[in-house]
Amino acid sequence: MKRLLLSLVTFSLLSVSGVSNAEELIASAKEFRQYESQINAAREAAFSADLEEQQAALAEAKRLLKDEQTKADKLKAQFASNEEQLTKGSEALRLRTGSLGEMFGVVRQVANDLKSTTSDSILRTGTGNIHTQMPADLDALASSKKLPELSDLKALWQTLRQEAKLSSEVIEFNASIMQADGTTRTEALVRIGSFNVVSNQGYWLWDEQLDAFRSLVRQPNEAGLIANYLSSNGGIGTITIDPSRGALLSINSVTPAWSERIQQGGTVGYIIIALGLIGICLALWRLVALAVIEKGVRKQLVTTHAPDNNNPLGRILNAGSADIGTTNAELLEARLDEAVLKELPAIERGQGIIKLLAGVAPLLGLLGTVTGMIATFQAITAFGSGDAKLMASGISQALITTVLGLVAAIPLLLMHSWVASRSRTLVQILDEQSAGLIAQSLEEANPNNSGKPS
Repeated sequence: MKRLLLSLVTFSLLSVSGVSNAEELIASAKEFRQYESQINAAREAAFSADLEEQQAALAEAKRLLKDEQTKADKLKAQFASNEEQLTKGSEALRLRTGSLGEMFGVVRQVANDLKSTTSDSILRTGTGNIHTQMPADLDALASSKKLPELSDLKALWQTLRQEAKLSSEVIEFNASIMQADGTTRTEALVRIGSFNVVSNQGYWLWDEQLDAFRSLVRQPNEAGLIANYLSSNGGIGTITIDPSRGALLSINSVTPAWSERIQQGGTVGYIIIALGLIGICLALWRLVALAVIEKGVRKQLVTTHAPDNNNPLGRILNAGSADIGTTNAELLEARLDEAVLKELPAIERGQGIIKLLAGVAPLLGLLGTVTGMIATFQAITAFGSGDAKLMASGISQALITTVLGLVAAIPLLLMHSWVASRSRTLVQILDEQSAGLIAQSLEEANPNNSGKPS
């Protein structure tokens, strides 16, 4: 197709130019075919050269692949040989170490425990005048991957001996203490073994961040023994130590006292306490009053023939003595009932108020709980729940008011029950004596009726 197009183009050009000689046209065609043959030969030569290069590259790649496969086989054989040698070496090491492997684990455990104990111990913290250099390198022993040497075991043993010796000493030393204004100064302190550091001001705790000793927020009651102990001058003295090396003292110092807990209850807590005290005082007053009344009634029971208006029973006997012996039992019963009813207010006085206070106290505790939770949720809304200290105030109020309400209600209920029981006993005595007067009156009015009312 390509040759046909070229022939047509050539023919067209010859026609245009007026060339009509057929021989010239044939010569031109022959020259064109020769030129085309040269081009095709050059292309075939180029293709042949490229084929040879590709075949050479393929041969080189096959050779490299064979070399890599040979190298891989050698490495695989070497890996298998190394694995076998490693297994044999591990087994030989296990057989050689024997029980020493267990000892190695014990040494590492003891070194690790001793390192954690001495890291914050008062034997080596803030007390520059004692031996702070340990014979053994506890960090190296705790992280070692090989069997310890005999020298390492001796050093560990010497460290344990040194620790035991320092723990048995009571020495005085100078150290930096943190004052209330945030400044530090040097003061003489006394170290009692590895447990506590004391002075005339109380117990001291080491603060690693401040790099100084700080006093407790609140000294325990046992701190009063320290002054006598320090002034014993080598004699026998009594002192209380913290076996947890300061942990219990720290907990005790941040534990709020009862006065602080009451303050956490807020206004509702003070109201509950006030109502509880009022109710208890009222109950005690009524118990004393009922005891006085009961004493007079018991005394009157012995001398019923001589009524005394200073006690309820005497007044009831006087009220019914005028109608003794009459046949109108209903009139006598009505007068005695009236006299008993007159005595009831004085006997049952204050019981309703005590019962009311016993019921109001837990309700106020519930009110404090609700207000405390409202304050807690307000703190969460304003600041989020990331810091528990911001919510502690509301939670403390919620819990303390509930406790105060129960503490006030329980004794008030018990005392109300006690007062009511004493008053019922007195009322029962008055009713029995009133019934006895009615029976006596009917017996005197009807002496021949065998004491039975008609």
